[in-house]
Amino acid sequence: MTSAFSGSYRRRDFLQTMGALAGLGITTSLTPDLLFAESKADLKGVEIDYWNMIGVQNKLVRKLSESIVKAFEQRTGAVVKVSWNGYGDIIGPKYRTNFQGGIKPTVFDSSARWTGQLRSFLRPMNDFIDNEWDEAARNSVNWLFPLIKQQNSGFPDADQLYDMPFALIPQAPYLARRDHFEKAGIDFDRNYPIRDTDHYVELCKEIQGKAGVRYPTEVYGKIWDFGDTQLNGWIRSVDIDTSHFITPDWTQSNAQSEAWTKAIQFYVDVFRKHKLSSPNTPQSSDEQAVEEFIRGQKSIVHCDLLNRGTLLAKMPDQMKDGTIIWGPQFPLTGGSSGSETFLAMATFEIVKQDGPDAAIKERAAWEFIKEWMSPENQVAYAKVAGLCARRDQWEQIMGAPDRYAEAGTSMITNKNPGAWTNHPKSVDVQYNLLAPHGQKMLQGAPVEKELAAYAKEVNDVLKS
Repeated sequence: MTSAFSGSYRRRDFLQTMGALAGLGITTSLTPDLLFAESKADLKGVEIDYWNMIGVQNKLVRKLSESIVKAFEQRTGAVVKVSWNGYGDIIGPKYRTNFQGGIKPTVFDSSARWTGQLRSFLRPMNDFIDNEWDEAARNSVNWLFPLIKQQNSGFPDADQLYDMPFALIPQAPYLARRDHFEKAGIDFDRNYPIRDTDHYVELCKEIQGKAGVRYPTEVYGKIWDFGDTQLNGWIRSVDIDTSHFITPDWTQSNAQSEAWTKAIQFYVDVFRKHKLSSPNTPQSSDEQAVEEFIRGQKSIVHCDLLNRGTLLAKMPDQMKDGTIIWGPQFPLTGGSSGSETFLAMATFEIVKQDGPDAAIKERAAWEFIKEWMSPENQVAYAKVAGLCARRDQWEQIMGAPDRYAEAGTSMITNKNPGAWTNHPKSVDVQYNLLAPHGQKMLQGAPVEKELAAYAKEVNDVLKS
């Protein structure tokens, strides 16, 4: 572990940390008045370890993380030792191996679908939520608690909340370049939002033929992207009940359902039949597609709102003038436009502590989570990375030229969002087992045959 901050925090350091955020109109709970004042709380001398995964997405999010950590330290007197990690650390064996060996943080952030493997190490937060949180904050996120319960339906203690949502990742909106539409002679406003997959293919072919964009869109074959970007929304738009990877009782794979077969066949057809996705498709990723989008090599791509910070940093003018527009996920043709959302939740987890200072460390972890859940920090996070969990703050993020908040919230409000399963083997089910079959299908293997093989592998895992 390495500390993110050491020594006195000087005014110059403050200005450097906050400059990039302030330039975008983003204000966090770290203010000059707080920074150079005495601590207002009673955690002086308490030291907690925080494993941060938020900062992996882009530099603006890391600066935001640094600001919020420092605000918490100044407000409480606690010391936060930060370790900067990546998604692969929890998706792979690193976190579980460390936890089992006694190397564990006090608090960490993750995705609520990856923590099932660590559940025995985590502290439920129900008592903190019910008794030590202000009503406005609690009411602004309690609409997510049934989704957390759904996510953990196979655990006997599914009513216990081990994961506190702080950010929402509807999967997945699409990103479009208005200038490419105009170059192809397409009226952007009359074709926004995209209606369904027929409309999507039609637009991509027009752009390909008239605007000279060789591969205007991309479907993804890489292990971490095949199973968690736009594909799942298309599956869900055909049938909600069989759209999840596994059944609600965690006993069987859903992969041989009609919804899976239809949606994956279309996904493959975007690449093989329509030739709208690049030759690199079996190995492509949404992060790579966003970079190509920035360079003008892509016109319509599906990707997480987490990429917004990258766009702000690399395309500031186009983000301000409305060249870059987010749109909501659209259904497979013939499917329902009101059921397409899978909602990933970025969450905080408190790790059960040992020793005489266990209780005060766990309390400090809860206070740290509350810092992240303050209105100003929720809004600041949303502006660089998508959507905040606090619904009462959504109004504060509406109206940006790229329409990111409107697109994201429209995929959740008054719809029927699904939550990814948090089975202890969810990483294998969603990524490790699925992606090799996905790559084979993208290279011409029959969809039904590969899905049958994948379903058998998942069922074997669930039985074990």
